[in-house]
Amino acid sequence: MRYNIDFKLKIIAYYRRGHTGVATAKKFKLDKKIVSKWIYQYQNGGIDAIKPKANKTKYSSEFKHQVIMVMLEQGLSQSETALKFNISSPALISHWHKAYRLYGMSGLTPKHKSRGAMSKPMITNKPDNEKSLAELKRENEYLRAEVAYLKKLDALLKAEEQADRKQGSSKR
Repeated sequence: MRYNIDFKLKIIAYYRRGHTGVATAKKFKLDKKIVSKWIYQYQNGGIDAIKPKANKTKYSSEFKHQVIMVMLEQGLSQSETALKFNISSPALISHWHKAYRLYGMSGLTPKHKSRGAMSKPMITNKPDNEKSLAELKRENEYLRAEVAYLKKLDALLKAEEQADRKQGSSKR
């Protein structure tokens, strides 16, 4: 459901008068995630960030790539990334990430809808000495992002483990 700008501003004003996000959501019978999204967007982008978009936004392949790299390098969820970049749907980021994993940068370029034959994926099983420099660079960039993501995940898991151990020892 789409909400107009006046309604969103009313929600934000209520929240800014000192009410919690949960209380605001209950008062207006909204999901608390929607309320927190509007508040975050307003705080980070002002009134323009909460205005309904008139048309489908077209994102460049460079922008999509930047979004994916930030998500992987900072270990952000798709929802957090969508909020950070003011993208209306986290599912869109999921789609971009999958396309990037399968086809590299070419997966992020807009495709003209046609009923032609499906193109073959860009990832090949050629030995490294037969791959082009561009393919190797793309693969290297993806692997670097993956390593950064895995390091972040490992750090988060270790921190969680330590917190669990700390909590367990304090109960004794």
